[in-house]
Amino acid sequence: MVSRPDAFLLFFILPPLFFVLFKRYKRGKRDLSAIGGKWRSGLLMDVFLIKWFFSSLLIILFVIFSILALAEFTGGGKTTVESSSGVDLVFTVDISGSMLGTDVYPSRLKRSTDLISAFIENLPGERFSLVVFKGSGIKIIPITEDSSSVNTVLPYLNPDIFSSEGSNLESGIRTAINSFTSGEERKKIILLFTDGESFSGNTSLLSKEVKLKEITILIFGTGTDQGTELYSLSGEPLIDDKGNIVISRQNTALLQELAVSENIFYLNISDSSVLNNSIDIINKQAGAAVISNNKESRYQIFLSAAILFIFLYISVRIFPWKNTF
Repeated sequence: MVSRPDAFLLFFILPPLFFVLFKRYKRGKRDLSAIGGKWRSGLLMDVFLIKWFFSSLLIILFVIFSILALAEFTGGGKTTVESSSGVDLVFTVDISGSMLGTDVYPSRLKRSTDLISAFIENLPGERFSLVVFKGSGIKIIPITEDSSSVNTVLPYLNPDIFSSEGSNLESGIRTAINSFTSGEERKKIILLFTDGESFSGNTSLLSKEVKLKEITILIFGTGTDQGTELYSLSGEPLIDDKGNIVISRQNTALLQELAVSENIFYLNISDSSVLNNSIDIINKQAGAAVISNNKESRYQIFLSAAILFIFLYISVRIFPWKNTF
């Protein structure tokens, strides 16, 4: 590889150099014939021709290798693997009543907490936080390396821990955004678990905000488009104003609309490969392993050769051959 190919343009100075050296040979031959006289001109010419040839060759090689040094050839080097500076993951869980739906076994909420436990198991050494939202977002566990604290809380998540109604998606995401520790060179990733139903808040500006703050979001759709009847924790059916059992369906269109940015991804929690696919995304976004090949510059080789040739050139010019010069 050549770092500075424009240096090869300097090879255009070689033709003028050849011309100058040839003119010097012609002039030197003429001067020696005039100075040496009839008896010594032959011997002088032999020595002059040899010295002119070697001195000209060495000066040409000096120029060529100087140009090659300026071109900065690179090669070899070592392949290095640089790990990322770490990842902070904020699990953001919708705990509204619709998350009790059983269209995803055993329920949308239980499937979400099981997947969170799987993430913690498969991402050792990272830091985690837990945010839940219903009518508003609440940070349950701040960023911590103690993954056991997150696992301890997960079984207790249910809609009854907060009395508010609805599902304020905007508040949940903003609480997650504010959960990250500022001033640290760590990759920030939000793992959002929601069915997107009965949501409130304005999410239109969130994609721009998370991109500006270099935050990645993985949205896990926790329900199905077919939906399911809803029952309370005690097993009683939830009845609407018309006396019918409430049917809850995932708002897939909303969740996919949120994932229009290059740093926001939508996955369905029902997918059998959701864990592997999402871990692949996390590793890719976090730059878990950056492989680089640091090429070594080879200009020193050509520069050393150029210095050697100019030294030999000077030696040839000043060395007295057979005491003639």
